Amino acid sequence: MPNPQVGLARRGSRRDNIYGAMDLVREDLVPKIREQVMLKPNFLSNENQLASSHADAMRGVIDFLLSCPEPPAEILIAEGGNEDHSGQCFENFAYQALVDEYDLEVQLIDLNQETKWETIPIYLADRSEYLVHMPKTVLDCPCTISMAIAKTHDVCCVTLALKNMIMGTIRKEDRVKMHGYPAHKERELPTEAQRMNVNLIRLASYLTPDIAVIDGTVGLQGNGPGGEDAVDLGVAAAGVDVYATDAVMAKCMGFEPMTLGLLAYANDLGLGVAELEKIDVLDTAIEDVATDFKPHEKNEQQLQWQDDQAERYLRV
Repeated sequence: MPNPQVGLARRGSRRDNIYGAMDLVREDLVPKIREQVMLKPNFLSNENQLASSHADAMRGVIDFLLSCPEPPAEILIAEGGNEDHSGQCFENFAYQALVDEYDLEVQLIDLNQETKWETIPIYLADRSEYLVHMPKTVLDCPCTISMAIAKTHDVCCVTLALKNMIMGTIRKEDRVKMHGYPAHKERELPTEAQRMNVNLIRLASYLTPDIAVIDGTVGLQGNGPGGEDAVDLGVAAAGVDVYATDAVMAKCMGFEPMTLGLLAYANDLGLGVAELEKIDVLDTAIEDVATDFKPHEKNEQQLQWQDDQAERYLRV
């Protein structure tokens, strides 16, 4: 099998970075495009733009989609954001303008309003099962694009395209259970890291995006995924292998991909490629842009994700 390709673009603006990264892997992406395409942004916050996807990142993707030989007829921008009321993030981050500025149909969808689900068991800290609800809106979409941000994380060291696709689409009350605990106040590392990395792999069987795009124009470091400690990384990455794309951006942020539980598990299971020597990075060399992001203050415990019983739980 040929090495997966990841476009790594440094074009200046956020919109140009996104378009450039996708254009570099155009031959891989075009066969994935369907009449309906879903863009899944990240709305961790309803007010902190640094921690939430910028509308210009969506413009970069839509620019690319419209340049394809058979562009989609409909674009869904769907997310289950952390909001005080439905649509708040779309309002606060000026997404409504996207509906009006293109000649194709653009819909803004609040996944927190989903009513049709499929369930899958995950495992809590005590290894008991819990059923997570996955939205039919996402599962039924013929082409999904995860629009992630380059950010550090309080459990998985980084949060990139795969995690963005999963954690922002599942039923809101189920999200803390992915950490292995019934409530946020009960979360405890390193057990939390052991459960969450395994649970993400379990849901990846259903929610892996068709295309991964990561906006690293301005990243977030330190005690992410919230906060306001910005890093001007200046690049975007795109590819059809979500793990390869995540691995490239993780390295750009100063993290070794195979030390991260999610990527190590995926690589070992053959779900994707996370070993950098087996990935073709196009246009921009990682070493030319790599910037050491300050990790989360609990990074040492996050790296203790290894679970001697993981083999029992990784496969659905």
